[in-house]
Amino acid sequence: MGLCVWLDASKPERRPVHMSNLSFNISFGAYCLKAAGDSENSMSRTVQVAEPRVGVLGFGYWGPNLVRNFAEQNALAAVCEQDPSRRKKAQSQYPHIQIFADYDDMLKSGQIDAVAIATPVEFHYTHAKAALQADKHVLVEKPLARTTRECLDLITTAKGRDRRLMAGHTFLYNAAVRKIQQMLHAGELGDLLYIYAQRLNLGIIRQDINAMWNLAPHDIAIIHHLTQKNPLRVSARGLTYLRHNLPDVVFMLLEFPNNIAAHIHISWLDPQKMRRMTIVGSDKMVVYDDVSADAKLQVYDKGVSKVSEDKGKQAPSSFGEFQLLIRSGDLLVPNIHFEEPLRGECAHFLECIKTGRRPLSDGWDGLRVVSVLEAADQSLGQGGIPVDINPSIFRNAPPIASETT
Repeated sequence: MGLCVWLDASKPERRPVHMSNLSFNISFGAYCLKAAGDSENSMSRTVQVAEPRVGVLGFGYWGPNLVRNFAEQNALAAVCEQDPSRRKKAQSQYPHIQIFADYDDMLKSGQIDAVAIATPVEFHYTHAKAALQADKHVLVEKPLARTTRECLDLITTAKGRDRRLMAGHTFLYNAAVRKIQQMLHAGELGDLLYIYAQRLNLGIIRQDINAMWNLAPHDIAIIHHLTQKNPLRVSARGLTYLRHNLPDVVFMLLEFPNNIAAHIHISWLDPQKMRRMTIVGSDKMVVYDDVSADAKLQVYDKGVSKVSEDKGKQAPSSFGEFQLLIRSGDLLVPNIHFEEPLRGECAHFLECIKTGRRPLSDGWDGLRVVSVLEAADQSLGQGGIPVDINPSIFRNAPPIASETT
C-alpha cells in the first residue's frame, strides 16, 4: 500500500494505488460508504493517486501500537517524540522513517499528510488544532478533547479546511461489536431494552485523569452506536481510594429515549480483567466478552413473553391480563473472523483520507463521548444526581454513522 521508502531524507516515494489495495479489509472500507449523512454526489469521488503519509505524535504507551499498524500498512512516514530514549527506540525499530523531537518541525516538514496523536489527554485539543491548521488529517486517541467546546472547535476547523477528523474509538472496529450492530439493525434481538457494561482491571493507573475518562470512552462509544441515539441525561457515582479527587471506581447510568438505559461499571482497582457488555433485547440477549478466547460473542435465545391469560378473549386491555412466561432457547456462539481492531481503525482512517468520506468515529462521535463524560463529571461532583446533556450541541450534527452490511 504505497510504502514510503526514504531514498532521500526529504522525498518519500509515493506509489499509485492498486485495486488490490482498495480491497484490503473491505469491511472497514465499507464504513466510509455507509456513514450516515453523506450526500449521494460524494459517492462518485475518485481515490487519490498517492497513499497518505502518517506521522505519529507520541511514542510512549499507546503510540507504538499506532506506529506498528501504520507501518504494517505502509503508511508510516514519521514519529515525533520529546523523550530522547524513546526517539532512539523508534529510530532503531523503524530506521527508514523520519524522527522528530519538535512537533512543529514535523508539521512543517512536508513529509506527512496526516497525524495520529497519542499524547496525554490535556494536550489532545492543542495538538489536534495545530495539525488541522497545518492542513493535516487527524486521528486522536480517545477522548477527542477535554470539553465539548474544544470538540466543537476541532469539528469546525476540520470542516473549514476539508480535513478528516477522527476519534480513536477502537472498539467500534471490533468484529463482535459490528456483528451486534448488524443483529440489532436486522431486528434479531427485538426491541433494545437495556445495556450494561463492565470494564475492570488492576491498573494501569493514570496520573492525569480518573478511571472514567480513561476507560469509559470505549463503552460510551459502543453504546452510542448500538442505540443510534444520544442519551438524555447521565448520572455517576465515584469511589476514590488511591489519590485525592481522582475516582478509581465509577458507576454510570445513561438514560436514552424510549426507556432505554445503559449502565457502565469502570474500575482500575479490580482483581480481574473484564471487558464485558450485555445487550438485552425483547427477543434475544447478547453477551460480548472481549477477554474470552473462544466465545467473544454469545447469543441467548431467552426472554420473557407476555401471553393473554384467556386466549378466547380479545387482545388484553391492561397489563394485568397478561401472563408472563420465561422463554429459554438455544445458546449460539457465532463464528466471527477477528482482526486487531486497531488495524481496522488505522485502515479506515487511511481509506477515509483517500476517498474524502466521513469516518465512522468522526469528530461528532468524539463530541458525543465527551458530552457524556462532561455531564458525568458534573454528576460526580454533585453526589450522583442526574445531569441533562444539552441537545443544542448536536443541532448541526449528522446522524450517528453506522455499518450494517
